[in-house]
Amino acid sequence: MKKLSRANIQIIVLGFIGLLVLVFESCSTDFELNIPVETTVVYGVLDQTVDTQWVKVNKSFLGNGNNYEYAAMNDCTSYENVSVTVEENSTGMVWALEEMYVPVEPNSGIFYTDSQKVYYFVPSALDPTSTYTLKAEFDDNRPAVSATTSLIGSFDFATLFKYQLISGVEFENGTGLANANYVDNFKIQWGLGSDAKRYDLTLRFHYTEHFISGGSEEKYIDWYQGSQLAATADGIGQLEKVVNGEVFYEYLQTHPNLVDVSNVSKRVVQNIEFMLTAAHDELSTFIEINQPVSGIVTERPTYTNVTNGIGIFSARSKVVLDRPSSLHPKFKFKKNSVEELCVGQYTNGLKFCSDSLAYTSEMFYCP
Repeated sequence: MKKLSRANIQIIVLGFIGLLVLVFESCSTDFELNIPVETTVVYGVLDQTVDTQWVKVNKSFLGNGNNYEYAAMNDCTSYENVSVTVEENSTGMVWALEEMYVPVEPNSGIFYTDSQKVYYFVPSALDPTSTYTLKAEFDDNRPAVSATTSLIGSFDFATLFKYQLISGVEFENGTGLANANYVDNFKIQWGLGSDAKRYDLTLRFHYTEHFISGGSEEKYIDWYQGSQLAATADGIGQLEKVVNGEVFYEYLQTHPNLVDVSNVSKRVVQNIEFMLTAAHDELSTFIEINQPVSGIVTERPTYTNVTNGIGIFSARSKVVLDRPSSLHPKFKFKKNSVEELCVGQYTNGLKFCSDSLAYTSEMFYCP
């Protein structure tokens, strides 16, 4: 081994000291962590089935103070110098959006604890065949923020499915408590809408709650069935969801809105409806990318269709089925399904009953 000279040792020591100085200088806090750059964030989802359309436009930035404190301040994320419009591209019709402050639920998050600014417009109707362009323009000459979306084409529940329900919805076809025979293949089918990729299905069960203290209230329970994805967004074909009737009764058994019967004299079974919400292809992609990460890889791609900003401007549409046509009454449960709800193994303690005159001789009848 070659022996190092005194001069070489001095060079190595001085080099090491220089490296330490460089490292510690690099760790100095004498620089700004948060770059003072604003990013415009847009969230807007058009829905031709409702009258009022809502859009949120705000700014995202990092200050040099406590950013948790900034988040709770309205003026730190709201614009005062922005003009927001939506144009119907097929006709040239332009709506100037109005501002509104809407309340924020207490303890619902770290952002503005009192209210938040949103923008809205009320068109007479939206044209499903047109595209729509959102534009946010500022008075300080910064580039305008814009995004364009199509709407979702017509879709509906399958005609055969609708008319199969005229005789009633059947989740149990045995003889109630003594011999439960649950339907495990209740099939719900629907056609697809153009430009839609994701479909969310919810069953809404209506009932009337009567109170021991007097009075009554119309209530409902939503049973969410999750999302179904179409292979493409061309609007061709059908999707279906198979529902297990026993799971419905199990779901009601522990539902927080039902377990407390201390002031309930009875709950009268009413109708059931089927609600289908379709999300635009771009909105579906945005939802998918922003879902919680469950694997060990935490990085995810970013997705936006907003120019000069981030967020999403897209569309959704909703269909509600409560009867096959306006000439028919609302969908009801068949007798065995009502009996299971009133005296079955899962829900017999929830005080459900029926006031239908068809069941006057049954133990679950309540006038």
